[in-house]
Amino acid sequence: MTTSSSRPGGVVGVVLADSRGTSAIEFAIFAPVMFILVLGMVELALDMIVDASVQIAAQAASRAGLTTSNPASGTRAAQAQSIVTSILGRWTAIGATVNITELDYGTYGNVNTPTFQQGPGNLGDIVSYNITVTMPGFSGIPQLLGVNTLTFQRNYIVQNEK
Repeated sequence: MTTSSSRPGGVVGVVLADSRGTSAIEFAIFAPVMFILVLGMVELALDMIVDASVQIAAQAASRAGLTTSNPASGTRAAQAQSIVTSILGRWTAIGATVNITELDYGTYGNVNTPTFQQGPGNLGDIVSYNITVTMPGFSGIPQLLGVNTLTFQRNYIVQNEK
């Protein structure tokens, strides 16, 4: 009569050789890691889209401000504000704040000094268009890493047409 203990390894060997359920255990170990990695990649992709939107808005606003003639309705500053709002408006709908400033430095020598005036400037003036978007993360991954708000910023320095 043969018993299970006469097999090599005995009962313990049979239990250790049983591989049922290992894929469930592996899934339980690696699924959270993979989920966080995928969610992090989605967060990074969305953040890159926001950053590209800020870039496009700053370029469009500085282009509108380059000309020294006022548009048919409103001012150049209002036109630049309208352009930025139309491009970045979808991010404000999810909690982003958009800050736009135009600094007229007059000459290149005054750039990044306290010698400036607010506004789009005059003929030949050097103007800095600064756009800052501050928002929470999309997925919560940045908050897990201690980053409560994300800030995207672009600065364009242009010379108005003479």
